[in-house]
Amino acid sequence: MIFEKDKEAKKLNETKNIFTRLKVIGDNFSVLKIRGIRIYMIGQLISLLGDWMQQTAQAWVVWQLTHKATALGIVAFLSQIPFFIFGPWVGVVADRFDRRKILLITQILSMVFAFILAFLIQVNRLELWHVYVLSFLLGIATAFNVTAEQAFIADIAGKENIKKAVALNNSLNQLTRLIGPALAGWLIASAGMAPAFWINGIGIIVSIVCIILIRSKQEIAENVLSGLEQFKEGLIFLKNQHLLRLIILFGAIQTFFGMSVVQLLPAFSTVVLKGDASTLGALIGSAGAGSLTGIIFILPFVQRIKRPCISIGGSVIWAGLWYTIFSFMHNLHLAMLCQFMASLGASLVLTLSIGLAQELTPVVMRARIVSAFMMIIFGLQPLAAYLVGRTADMIGINSMMFVNGLLLICLPALLLAIPRLNKLRANIQVPVIRNHSV
Repeated sequence: MIFEKDKEAKKLNETKNIFTRLKVIGDNFSVLKIRGIRIYMIGQLISLLGDWMQQTAQAWVVWQLTHKATALGIVAFLSQIPFFIFGPWVGVVADRFDRRKILLITQILSMVFAFILAFLIQVNRLELWHVYVLSFLLGIATAFNVTAEQAFIADIAGKENIKKAVALNNSLNQLTRLIGPALAGWLIASAGMAPAFWINGIGIIVSIVCIILIRSKQEIAENVLSGLEQFKEGLIFLKNQHLLRLIILFGAIQTFFGMSVVQLLPAFSTVVLKGDASTLGALIGSAGAGSLTGIIFILPFVQRIKRPCISIGGSVIWAGLWYTIFSFMHNLHLAMLCQFMASLGASLVLTLSIGLAQELTPVVMRARIVSAFMMIIFGLQPLAAYLVGRTADMIGINSMMFVNGLLLICLPALLLAIPRLNKLRANIQVPVIRNHSV
């Protein structure tokens, strides 16, 4: 009798634990109660789906034109270098001016660039230099867009919901990353490459309409300093935040070496796996599935770890382990599994980092810190993209991926081995800065 009661109590506790876990997972979606967030995420869902289709199609176009990993690296270089060039200004612009207008302008430009590429492909006039130029111009628009977007989401959600809103936005990014590349691969095989670019342009139009419908409240600082002085003010604040500096370093490691693996996937799909555009779509889709799974099911629990550097650094190491295994794969299904597992960790790195960076930052300085974050993390990525592409042409794609994976394991492990670093905790106390509402 006592045994049966213990058994029933154990089942009851297990049921309670399941409900508790489901509640933790569902809590990240509670931010959808906010009207502005719902509208913005609808636009994001459609726009990001088209964006991932275009990214996949563009990588395939470049590979088909050149069959050189170096060319893939140059495209990545040109699309990322604006984060470094315009880093001191993008955050200042987003803090000083209406973020809604910034998003509208950058989205309109992105739409125009997508339609230009679609037209050039449609009339069979696309050349490699067209892709280079439009990648750079799109990179400029994206640099201003991403920084303003992160702060705009915070404006809509409120400080208490920043992490949830950022996580939800990243969930949509990974959901579309799961679907978009697969759709692009199917479209390229059945209807050619142009439709992916047309669809992206149309999706951006929907996003523009959603942004217009949103009401937001933005706080800005008085315009008493120049752009560079305001950026310097943000760097001084960052200098005093030891934890922020560490998580930015982890983010830079993940971006520098992890994103370099992603840029080589078109070459890996054809040279190593002997596949086509659908193979590339399957690999990128698997990565998207892993990222989505990580953000929805793992992130809510990882966020509860009181030492963020442990969770973020550990996520980088996890991703590196699976990228290393991926470098030995010659079977599509095993390669897809490695991409899925690697992205479980990779997706958490930037999501946790950006959310914590905004939470630790004064409202009127938020965009500047995000821009400094993006500049540091993505600023070195263009150089990595070119070097990795060039080196892959010399030593082989598999060898290059193995080196990247190994560095993703070793570098964060060395940092976490330093006791005074792995014990850092989040300090949410931030200085008060004069501001007014608009």
